[in-house]
Amino acid sequence: MITWILGIAVLIVFAFVLLSPLESLRWWADKGEVEVRRSFDVIPLDARAETSSHHFVVYLSGVGTIGGDGLSRRETAWLDLLRESVTDVVIVDDVFPYAVDNRGLLQRATEWLWRRLDRMRRQWRSNPLAMLINLRNIAQVLVSADPRYGPTQSIGLAQEIWRSLQRHGYHPGSGDPVTLIGFSGGAQMALGAGWFLSGLGIPVSMISVGGIYGDDPGLDRMRHVWNLTGTSDRLRLIGDIAFPGRWPTAPLSTWGRAKREGRVSFESVGPMRHDGANAYFGGRATLDDGRSYAEATRDAVVRILNDQSASTPVG
Repeated sequence: MITWILGIAVLIVFAFVLLSPLESLRWWADKGEVEVRRSFDVIPLDARAETSSHHFVVYLSGVGTIGGDGLSRRETAWLDLLRESVTDVVIVDDVFPYAVDNRGLLQRATEWLWRRLDRMRRQWRSNPLAMLINLRNIAQVLVSADPRYGPTQSIGLAQEIWRSLQRHGYHPGSGDPVTLIGFSGGAQMALGAGWFLSGLGIPVSMISVGGIYGDDPGLDRMRHVWNLTGTSDRLRLIGDIAFPGRWPTAPLSTWGRAKREGRVSFESVGPMRHDGANAYFGGRATLDDGRSYAEATRDAVVRILNDQSASTPVG
């Protein structure tokens, strides 16, 4: 029985990996070129929110998310903490990183499957079937990191971020900085989209929270990449191991250039694990100074955002 289940699981994983590039390629073949040309235009004024802010943050969740409106309770609570601390920064959190058209998993014909799997993992966290959500999104991370298919995936994500930024009050041509916060696999998605956002004249930086990413070309256009890490987070090391461009033997890669130019920083924020109650957004686990893990991560992000705002002229 166990062998039969494992065999099915292996087949499902193989199918995810094999078919994952087809979503972005089909989107491009059907309407990608026309859609991108139109969607990078300026949206009407009446579709934009009013804001006096000159700094925008876009949060891209990890591979466990099911949609732009499907963040975990810990993530939602952490973003609320962040908003309370940086009231002069607009925080955007409605973009689903693992789709070219911002359609969450509950907005598809297979909605019944993803809803059931989401319900299963809430009731029984270690259920192996519920990991299919993560595996589906991990496959999209691999597409983004693949130089053959990644640009198609990334340009679709970039257009959705661009639309959302404008809806939240970003003024095209203003030169206001945008900081992408990528948690786990969201860091790779942020790098891919960052290349195209920078092409629009947007100053783009990234804060990686336990981020897993490769030597994406987007690194060449990032003003800076801050890596916030937990000492008990081993999963984040996948990026260092799985992508040869991140190895010390590749000094001429985009990663090597970014490090050589001083555009990469590392900071340990505490003994966080990658996911769960003892991870970066945990509200109950505490440091020796009494701060929760979520507060420690928040404080590190706030410090970075404040330093950025202080060094960016308003105008």
